[in-house]
Amino acid sequence: MIYDLYMKNCALVEELRVDFGEKLNILTGETGSGKSIILEALNLCLGGKFDRTYIRKGCDFAEVEALFFSNNAKFIDMLDKLDVQKEEDGSVIVSRKLFLDGKSTTKINGKNIRVGDLKKLMSLIVDMHGQHQNQALYNRDNHIEFVDLFGKAEISGVYDKYIRVFREYNEIKREILKINDNKSEKEVQREKDLLKFQIDEIEKARLDKNEYDELLKRRDIFVNGEKIYKALNEVYSNLNSSDFNALELIGKSVSLLSGVSKYDDKILEINEAIESIMYELEDKSTSIRHYIDSIEFEPHELDEIQERIDVYNTMKRKYGDSVDEILSYMEKMSKRLSDIENRDEVLSALQEKLSRKFIELEKSGAELTNMRIKVSAELETRLLEELNSLNMKNTRFKVNFKSLDYNESGCDDIEFFVSFNLGEDLNPLSKVASGGEMSRFMLAFKSILSDVDRIEALIFDEIDSGISGRAAQIVGEKLSNISEKKQVICITHLPQIASFADDHFQIEKNVENDRTYTRISKLGDGEKKNEIARLISGKVISQKTIEHADEIIESAKRIKNN
Repeated sequence: MIYDLYMKNCALVEELRVDFGEKLNILTGETGSGKSIILEALNLCLGGKFDRTYIRKGCDFAEVEALFFSNNAKFIDMLDKLDVQKEEDGSVIVSRKLFLDGKSTTKINGKNIRVGDLKKLMSLIVDMHGQHQNQALYNRDNHIEFVDLFGKAEISGVYDKYIRVFREYNEIKREILKINDNKSEKEVQREKDLLKFQIDEIEKARLDKNEYDELLKRRDIFVNGEKIYKALNEVYSNLNSSDFNALELIGKSVSLLSGVSKYDDKILEINEAIESIMYELEDKSTSIRHYIDSIEFEPHELDEIQERIDVYNTMKRKYGDSVDEILSYMEKMSKRLSDIENRDEVLSALQEKLSRKFIELEKSGAELTNMRIKVSAELETRLLEELNSLNMKNTRFKVNFKSLDYNESGCDDIEFFVSFNLGEDLNPLSKVASGGEMSRFMLAFKSILSDVDRIEALIFDEIDSGISGRAAQIVGEKLSNISEKKQVICITHLPQIASFADDHFQIEKNVENDRTYTRISKLGDGEKKNEIARLISGKVISQKTIEHADEIIESAKRIKNN
């Protein structure tokens, strides 16, 4: 609900605050007193556009602020998406500041927000019905929701069945797309050819994770062969074949030690160690000789090694940084190729399953459409009865159906068509309704849907246009009934409607020091009686008028208490 409205420097308003009640709030005042200024402030807090002329003359800015309370789940969810935190008491404060250069600031609980987001947010809990507002009913996308709300008891079960089948149908479609990876047949065939080429290329490479390192070592030997050959020959000569080679010298040392080792165990131990070294050197010298004899530096063999290394480098560049990664990639590609080659069988089974599910979808969709058509006929009858009681006897109303592709809402494109005057064709609602007609039309809708509609507050302007007497009393009665479930704010000129007010506000315009001011005050019982008397007779209020006002108020009380 809208708990509080604050205004500053708005047209004729210097500064004022209005504390609205939870039920039926009536605003009255003489023509030109500033009722539209209050309404415009509310509209701005709901995300409406502003005109710079709304800023009070001589002021640099205008400011409006409204305090809201709501437990609407969608409203709270959107607050979360906008990253707006509720106040500790659960309230939401909307403020807008308007400047002469056309700029403005918009905030919710102190957080800056786009006007478009504010409008979407507030449309979840407040409907405003006046000559310049775009109500939810004007948007044809909402018409299917109105039908479903009206026939909730009958439609919900049928819809639940439809949505289950629709989601199962879409899940099968997703499985089909997944098999093809969302690709066309040509794209799948191209992928198949590429996979075959890649797998064949990797297989022909005959990769081994140990071979690559061995190839690199062999290439190093070939590249450094001359250096290796020269070093080994010199080492062999030093060990075995030079005039003063190591083995000969060590052998002489062993002979000398052998001659004296019998005298001391320590010498014997030294001799045995040197003798062991000599045998080890003889063995290594033989290995060096064999290695030297085995070296063959054939140029073509180095080319072959390099070619093989290039094969590995090409595979690594194309398919992975290591042999393990390349082989893992080939395994994945082989599985993908297998899936593609086997997909025809799988696809055939899924297509058959999809066809069966589509028949089920058509059936459940038709059931939903037929139920909506039935409910729409009831809605047409009920709405025309309501409109007739609101002195709109010449109104014709039709719920128009067109077929759509199956979607989350069904397969129905629903739009309301209406004619408010005799001799006029039925036309889309948004093209023919305005002012009081639209307000009363929405009032009729809300009277029917008040138990299930999620909207928490309704604002009406010009709802009394073209009615009087008994019709006006019926409008007041309907507003009062709706206010038992939703907050209602209504501007009216008719005493029959005003008499049903739970909270009555009077708007007055006064001149002080050559400046005009609009003020608003909440009326007590006696003041309310005088205001209704003024609505009955104008400025001259007689005792008879007071008695008539009292009679209207008492009549409204009796109706509300019954």
